[in-house]
Amino acid sequence: MLKITAQGFFLRLAAIQTSAHSNSQRFTFPPQAAAKSNQKCLSQSQIFCKKLMIKDHYEFDQKVINSDNPVIVNFHAEWCDPCKILTPKMLELLENSNEIDLAVIDVETNLDLVETFEVKAVPAVLAFRNGVVVDKFIGLVDANSIETLIDKLKRKQQQKQ
Repeated sequence: MLKITAQGFFLRLAAIQTSAHSNSQRFTFPPQAAAKSNQKCLSQSQIFCKKLMIKDHYEFDQKVINSDNPVIVNFHAEWCDPCKILTPKMLELLENSNEIDLAVIDVETNLDLVETFEVKAVPAVLAFRNGVVVDKFIGLVDANSIETLIDKLKRKQQQKQ
C-alpha cells in the first residue's frame, strides 16, 4: 500500500507541474522514472523517521526536555554550508539507532531557543539527557567526533537501564 501511495503522490506532483506550465509543452514522466523516484522516496523515509523538526519552544519541551531517550539537538540555518554537511551525516550515523533522537532547530525561526541556549554560531550541537545538556560542540566536526558523542550517549543510556 505504501508503494502505491508514494507512486500516486509522485504522479499528482507531475500533474501539478504540468498544469502550472500549461502554456509550455506537456510534461510527462515515463513509468520507469516514476518507479525510480518512488524507490528514492521510500529509502529516504527510513532516515527521516529519526529527525524531529522543532518549530517552537513548546515542541522543544515536549520532544527534547521530556524525552525518555537522549536527544542530539542540531541548531542549523538553511544558508549555512557546514550545516548542510553535518545534518545528513548525523542522520546517517543515527539511522540504525532507536536509543537516540535527533532534533533539528532552524535558528532563523527559533530565536527564543537560540537565546536560551546562547547559540553564537552554527552549526551548534547540544546533547540532552533527561532535559539537561550533557555535551556540546560548535562547528563542523569529523565523523569520529560525532560517533564518540553517540557512543557516549548510548553507553549512559544502557547503564541507566
